[in-house]
Amino acid sequence: MKKVAEKKIARKITKFCANILKDPSVNLLGTFSSSPSKDLCLINAGFLNGFTREEILAIFVPFWKINNLIMLEGKSYCVVRFQKEKFAIESYNKLNGSFCLKDETKPLYLCYLEFIDEKLFSSKETSDVWPNGLKLENNFISVEEEEKLLLLTHNQQLEESQTSHLKYRTVQHYGFEFQYGCNKVDKKPLASEIPVEMETLINKFLEFGLARPNQLTVNHYIPGQGIPLHTDTHSSFEDEIISVSLGSDIVMDFKNNDTGKHVSITLPRRSCLIMTKESRYLWSHGITPRKYDVIDAPFVGLTILRREKRTSLTFRKVRTSECDCTFTRWCDSQSAKVINFSEETANQIERNYVFHVYDKIASHFSQTRHSPWPNVQSFILSFPVGSLLVDIGCGNGKYLNCSSSLFSIGTDRSNKLLEVCRNREHQVVNADCRFSPFRDSIADAIICIAVIHHLTTENRRLQTLIDISRMLVKGGRALIYVWAKEQQMGTKKSAYLLQKKSEVSRIQAYPTAVLPVHENRTNFKHADILVPWKLYESSSNGKIPENSFDPETHPSTYFRFYHVFKEGELEYLCSKVSNISIYRSFYDQGNWCVELKKE
Repeated sequence: MKKVAEKKIARKITKFCANILKDPSVNLLGTFSSSPSKDLCLINAGFLNGFTREEILAIFVPFWKINNLIMLEGKSYCVVRFQKEKFAIESYNKLNGSFCLKDETKPLYLCYLEFIDEKLFSSKETSDVWPNGLKLENNFISVEEEEKLLLLTHNQQLEESQTSHLKYRTVQHYGFEFQYGCNKVDKKPLASEIPVEMETLINKFLEFGLARPNQLTVNHYIPGQGIPLHTDTHSSFEDEIISVSLGSDIVMDFKNNDTGKHVSITLPRRSCLIMTKESRYLWSHGITPRKYDVIDAPFVGLTILRREKRTSLTFRKVRTSECDCTFTRWCDSQSAKVINFSEETANQIERNYVFHVYDKIASHFSQTRHSPWPNVQSFILSFPVGSLLVDIGCGNGKYLNCSSSLFSIGTDRSNKLLEVCRNREHQVVNADCRFSPFRDSIADAIICIAVIHHLTTENRRLQTLIDISRMLVKGGRALIYVWAKEQQMGTKKSAYLLQKKSEVSRIQAYPTAVLPVHENRTNFKHADILVPWKLYESSSNGKIPENSFDPETHPSTYFRFYHVFKEGELEYLCSKVSNISIYRSFYDQGNWCVELKKE
């Protein structure tokens, strides 16, 4: 039996290798061999079939003495170089044909390489260029100073009332509270200022020519925790953001908000990171939640950096005037006024720019909503026969017939859209998405697709999530979609940006607020906006492409209110609901999405 299995593995390897050798760009790879070497080719694992560097390195954690990992864009294979041949042999013997990849059905196949071209290992896969204005001072504090600061922050964590326990870390604020989700500061001073024990550290900042901070955020991480990519709001803080790392090394990710370029930088313990200018205003920064990082260590090569308990001290100076930076596209001081809606105004906006609008455009809107989104459909189909599905904000009910094996019911505020649903024999009811009429713990599955972004305040959006949690059974799941402010990820534009552009671009006045009118098919410049909907006659088959607008076909224009979500904002909002957890979060064609599970 063993010989039969070995022959099967050999046939698979031969087939994979033959396919790889057909690639004309494979000339650097060398020669496949049955003789051991320190270079192993993973012949069915690479970027093309969905693997990341971290996932590949995780496979080899038990054999961690690796010099390099080469993953090539658009290839279904990669190459691992071990420090010694014996580590490659051990990996080969234990993993080849028997270790299952991440989908737990496909084995990993390995082959030794000979005469590999060294240019492959000397070439750089990513740029070493750091964001402009970013500085890293290693050994900024001594071991003794680190111990004192860790002791201080641990004791403060136990005592201070401003400590908050987020899902992904424990946070303390001094001087002023940093508000995650919107990445702003509450300019009402806290009772607790920056501890006087930090004065020695602050004096070191002053020696470097930095301004004296008046706000401190302390983050406590355990291995596996992180923080979403974010940019501290321009209007809240001055130029310099200072972060001191205690207890553990970490890899911090930086993303250019304009180009989408990523840079990963290792922050050693006791180091001080200083973000100014472009790195402060134009780049987002964050930490990927995982228990180890992949780093290229001097004189060692590619290796695993296991995370330990880490504390970060982030110092800022609260801004007292509007930001005048040169990065105006990303500056909230210069691109938009902060709008705080009263309850009366919020009700009026939603009534005039959501509910009434959908009644006016219901027929046309329904013609554009004829195809379920694949990820939403997959979510619905994942539930067993007899489950109860509730669609909050069901529109024309296109998701209510995705599965005939479920009991499905929808809610919406538009009577005209509900008429469409009833004509299709769907079970629907008129209800506010914040206060559904169903009893507690009734739904196995809830979807709320492109609804919450029509609510004007954070509190109203939070009310909807709390009500969704109320209706879910224990262990039940919900899927939420909201429109993303980021309509372009790297070089890839969303379907919304790729469609025909409208020419509407002006400011729409409202009794107590000024709402900017968005120019269709362009990137969003504001969070709270009015989006034009232009009516025109339907096509001969009665269907119109989703979100189609033609400014010359029909004179009627209606405006819908949207709050577009920044990256991490939806997760932050979900973290405020006590009895749900984020099962997964993802980006889907211009939308930020979360799948929630009731605990």
